Amino acid sequence: MKKRMNMAVRFISLAVLAAMIFCTAGCSKDGPKSTSPEVKPNKNADGTYFDNGETFCRGVWAVDDGEKRVGYYIFYDAEKGNFHDAQLGMEVPFAVRINQNAVDFSLGGADFTDPTTVEKIGEGKRTLTWTNENRTENLMLLGEQEPDSFSCYSQNDLIEMAMDYYELENGRRPETSVVTMGIDGIASIQLLNRVGKNGRVIAEYEVDSITGKGTVKGTDEEIQLKRMTTDD
Repeated sequence: MKKRMNMAVRFISLAVLAAMIFCTAGCSKDGPKSTSPEVKPNKNADGTYFDNGETFCRGVWAVDDGEKRVGYYIFYDAEKGNFHDAQLGMEVPFAVRINQNAVDFSLGGADFTDPTTVEKIGEGKRTLTWTNENRTENLMLLGEQEPDSFSCYSQNDLIEMAMDYYELENGRRPETSVVTMGIDGIASIQLLNRVGKNGRVIAEYEVDSITGKGTVKGTDEEIQLKRMTTDD
């Protein structure tokens, strides 16, 4: 019986010693040391965001296809966020898996099946090449935009708001419209009335798709497009 007690005490002593050695090597007063890489901050004192040099960083990244702005990658951190489609206004969650300049995308919760390569072409600028689709996107960090509260107007929103604005100013509603989105996110909106088989332009606006602010094209007249409410 005494022999068994001595063995038990020896076993407990060894266990305590092993625990002490483990904590000496990998613990501190604040708990175990993290093995995750340190996240570099990228927010200024005034609340704007800057490029911290990582593949991606927290912020709103505008996306164009070389001809027009197609949407925004809203990174909540360096590895996940939402993609906002500029035409439809829909958002799809995404995650990225980064290995140097190779990035795998998971869109809408799907598996990581969309390989891309990323090239840093300047501060706050990236080129994203989708391997399977043979297409390239240009990304630019919009430092003044806050990811948690970002919103913008879709092309359909801009059409309706432009028609509402014209109707309030002129007492009649345009019959149709054409929208062209620029690389810089400025939408050129033509309002038309049909004349036979053709359309006659009756007004043209250039409007920032994030703020709704713009001008009557060809003039210095400023306008502010907005969504109509029941009080308007």
